[in-house]
Amino acid sequence: MEPEVYAADEGLPYPLGSLRDILTALFKHKNKVITIFLLVFGIVAGYVFTLVPLYEAKTSLLLKVGREHVFRPEVGKEGQFVKYNEEAALQSEMEIISSRDLIRRVVSTLGVEKVYPEFLDPSLEIQDPLEKGVSTFMKNLLPTPVKGSSVLEISYLNPRPKVAAEALNLLVDLLKEKHLQVFSDPKASFLTKQLHTYQEKLEQAEANLQAFKHRHDLSSPLVEQQRRLLDQRATLDSEYKTTKNKLQGLVGKIASLETQMKTILDNISVSTVEEGGNLEKAKAELFALKREEQKLLAKYTETSFPVLNLRKEIDQVEQFILAEQKNERANTIASGKKAMYSELEKERLGAVSESTTLQASSQVIALQIEDLDKKIQRLDELNKELIVLERQRAADEQNYNLYLTRVEEANVSEEMDRLKMANISVIQRAEVPGGPAGRSPILLVTLGAILGILAGTGFGLLLEYFQGAYTRPEQAANDLNLPLLATFGQKL
Repeated sequence: MEPEVYAADEGLPYPLGSLRDILTALFKHKNKVITIFLLVFGIVAGYVFTLVPLYEAKTSLLLKVGREHVFRPEVGKEGQFVKYNEEAALQSEMEIISSRDLIRRVVSTLGVEKVYPEFLDPSLEIQDPLEKGVSTFMKNLLPTPVKGSSVLEISYLNPRPKVAAEALNLLVDLLKEKHLQVFSDPKASFLTKQLHTYQEKLEQAEANLQAFKHRHDLSSPLVEQQRRLLDQRATLDSEYKTTKNKLQGLVGKIASLETQMKTILDNISVSTVEEGGNLEKAKAELFALKREEQKLLAKYTETSFPVLNLRKEIDQVEQFILAEQKNERANTIASGKKAMYSELEKERLGAVSESTTLQASSQVIALQIEDLDKKIQRLDELNKELIVLERQRAADEQNYNLYLTRVEEANVSEEMDRLKMANISVIQRAEVPGGPAGRSPILLVTLGAILGILAGTGFGLLLEYFQGAYTRPEQAANDLNLPLLATFGQKL
C-alpha cells in the first residue's frame, strides 16, 4: 500500500497516482482507447496514402558583378561607375525568378499537358489550365539565397521527377533572357537615332561658326587681332603724350619770345642790319607744310579736321611770304633794334609753326586712338558672340562623341544579349531527383501511430479522472483517512 499512499501524499490526482492506477484506468476504458487510437491512426494513414508524391529538383546559380551594374548617365558628362549591392542583387534576382511572366513562359513552352496534365481533366472544370498551372508552379518554386555568398539556390516540386528537372533547367535558361531584358540599356536603334540628331546639331553649330567668321572677316584669331590693336594703341598713346608735352613746351616758348619782343621794341637802340633771312625761312617752312599736307591726305579726306587745320596754317605762311616780298628792298639796312626784333620774330614764327604742326599731329593721333578704341570694342563684342558659338559647338560635339561611344557599346551589348552572356553562372544544373521530397510515408505512418497511442491514452485517463469512481479499496481508505480492515469481492 505504501506506493499508493506515497503518491497520494505527493498530491498526484487519480488515476496518475501510480502505474497500477494508470493501467487499471486504461483497461477499464480499453474499447474507447482503442477507438481513439484507430481513429487518429486512420486519419493520418489516409492522409499519407492520399498524398501525391512530389519530386524536388534543385539548381544553384552564382551572381557576379557584370555590365548590368555599371551606371552610365543618360546625359551630361560621360562617366561610369559600378554600383553593386550583393543583398539587393540577390533579392532582385529572386523577384525576377518568381515573376509570373517568366513562369508563364516556362509552362507554355513545356505545355500544360506535360507539366500538369491533371489540369486538363474536363471533370475538374478548370477554365484556364495555363493560369492554374502558373499559379501551382509559383507555389512549388522556392528561390533561396545562401547566406554570406552570391549563390542562389532554386528548388521546384513536381509529381513527375523528369518534368521537375526539365522545367527548372528551362526556367534558368529563360531567366538569363529575362535578366538581360530587365537590366539592358537602351537599344542601339534608339541611340543611333539620337546620334543622328546630335550629328545634325553639330553640323549646324559648325556651319553657324564658320558663317560668323566669314561674315566678320575673322581669318586670324580674335585674340591675335586684339593684341595687335592694343599694341598699336599703346604706341599711339605714348606718341600722343609726347606730342602734348612738346606742345606745352612750345606754348611756353612762344609766350617767352613775345615778352622779349615787346621788351626790344621799348629798350634796344637802333642798328642797321641787312634783311632777307625771314623770307627764305618762310619758304622752307611752306615747303615742309606742303609735304605734311600730302601725308595727311594719304590718311584722311580733304574735309577732315587735321587737313583743314593744316591748310589754314599754309595760308598764313603764304600770306606772310607775299607781305615780305612786297616790302623787300635790296640792301635795306635796318636799325639794330629791328634786326634783333626780326630774329625773335623768326624764332616765334618757327615755334608757332611747330606748335601748329604738333597740335594737328596730336589731333590726328587722338582720332587714331578713338578709331582703335572702336575697333577694340567691336572685337570684344564679336569675341562674346564667338565664345557662345564655340561653346555651343563644343557642347554638341561632346554629346555627339558621347552617343557615338554609347552606340558602339550598345551594339556590343546587343550582341552579348543575343549570345545570352549575363552575369549569371550555373553552378549545378537540375538533375532528375531519385526519390520523393519530404518525409517518407513509413515515417509519417509511424508518427501517426504514436500520435494515436498518445491520443487514446490521454482520452482514457481523462475519462477516468472525470468519472470519479474507486477501482481499488485503498483509494477509498486513503480518501476517508480510515484504516482498511477487510475487502470483499463481489461480481456484479
